[in-house]
Amino acid sequence: MINMEKKLLVEDHIRRNKRQTVVVCTLMALLFIVVILAFGYIYFQNIYIALIFAVPIGIGYVVITYSISVSSVIAAAKARPANPNIREEKLLIHRVEEMSIAAGLPMPKVYVQDSEYINAFATGKNPKEGVICVTTGALRKLNQEELEGVISHEMSHIKNYDILIATVTIGVVGAIALISEIVFWSMFWGGGRSRGKGEGNLILLAIAILLIILAPIFARLTYLAISRRREYLADSTGAYLSRNPEGLAKALEKIKQDHPTTKPKGSKTVAPLYISNPFKKMNASSLTSTHPPIDERIRRLRSM
Repeated sequence: MINMEKKLLVEDHIRRNKRQTVVVCTLMALLFIVVILAFGYIYFQNIYIALIFAVPIGIGYVVITYSISVSSVIAAAKARPANPNIREEKLLIHRVEEMSIAAGLPMPKVYVQDSEYINAFATGKNPKEGVICVTTGALRKLNQEELEGVISHEMSHIKNYDILIATVTIGVVGAIALISEIVFWSMFWGGGRSRGKGEGNLILLAIAILLIILAPIFARLTYLAISRRREYLADSTGAYLSRNPEGLAKALEKIKQDHPTTKPKGSKTVAPLYISNPFKKMNASSLTSTHPPIDERIRRLRSM
């Protein structure tokens, strides 16, 4: 059982997580606008034209990304609504309903991904529009205690508002990387542009190019650091919701030992949303990993 001190600590982390979500989403949106501004200045070499170019495009992209985020994730994961006529999926729906009551949240929509991997993810703009998706591999290979642990973890992502920051930042980080690549290759093949004259223009141009180079690195590392920290928090919050840290710990052990011969289903773009990244079999403690080491997650859960 989770002691009262750790319960209060988890609740404090949740409150801070919600505040950080607003801050990080705002910073990511501003960074994206700055990158477009730099992109505009490199090509127009006029700060006013670049501003007119950057602000509406940046805001528009963020708004569109937000509005279609859920449907985009579902499509990228190749998921389908859970079928209540199939026994395993009917039990999944009941488990999600039970956990949503325990979390004090609206019932999320339940989806299933036809995949041999043991995995799950949550998405949505807010708790009222939450979605939980579980793979058929998880439904077949996990017992009810372990499945409950996985569902509680994903419900925690909804409760902690991780779903918002994940769906928005995935789109923004990808767009920043794409813009940087466009600028790099256009300058490589076209030799850059040199319409601007004067030392001031050259300084601004150098700053714009530096921003284009560094922005995707900064955005990616920031998102990865946030993602790993939020996975730990979702583990803790999930254990608090289910009152059984061992369920999720056992599920993570099975995920670690699971080695399907088939390829992971869906797109790599949604890999950071999964409880465990199915596309990478590498050292999870590295800077390029979206998830913390499974062994450390298990250790922390069993110390609760």
